[in-house]
Amino acid sequence: MSFLVEAVRNLRDPRMRLPAGLLLVILTLSNIVILFNIPEAGAVPSYAFLAAAFVRIGGILVLSVAILRILAPGGRYPWQPDGAFWLYALSLIASFGIASLVSGLIDSPETLSGIVLRNILLTVALAPLAPWAVGIAVATPLGWNPARFLRDFGRWLPHLVAWTLILVAPMAVLHAIIDLLLIDGAGDWFWPLALFDGPLSTVMALLGLGLNAEAYRRVAQR
Repeated sequence: MSFLVEAVRNLRDPRMRLPAGLLLVILTLSNIVILFNIPEAGAVPSYAFLAAAFVRIGGILVLSVAILRILAPGGRYPWQPDGAFWLYALSLIASFGIASLVSGLIDSPETLSGIVLRNILLTVALAPLAPWAVGIAVATPLGWNPARFLRDFGRWLPHLVAWTLILVAPMAVLHAIIDLLLIDGAGDWFWPLALFDGPLSTVMALLGLGLNAEAYRRVAQR
């Protein structure tokens, strides 16, 4: 329980207000714009769709780095686009690639069972790399070497996997279900669901980053 308590306590840092607020705005508005501009099969995406997707991905990158640098010790300025920032961008692309590979292993990824299985597999695949991912964003010198961060697994890995599966994964499942409903139109429920999904996505992202940062802190303290 102390792992979760420390992760949540660090999220209450007053410096978190700005990036958390920006994350809420970006995740909510970009998702709505994307949903209103989903291209037909085979059609070229509109400028609005591409712009919203760019803002969403870019915002997640910039704000994730800032949040991790606030939550985890490392000595880097939260908003500086330095070498660690760009290395973290590459690691984020790699995580998207892992997510795509995991989705490809599931027969019916858009069913409830497929969504649940995908999130379990993603947690198992990505959790062991979490301190390295955080170290890439925050550590000095540049955290390209995984050996600096992937150690003392007993101090953080069981806690990270457990709390991610208990708290973050259910949010991710709910988020995926809501997105499927919104893509289908959702009728009179479109706006309530769309406006609920933004805060849900924000809490999910913040908690996930907080848990990963706590895993890094337990490695960095040794």
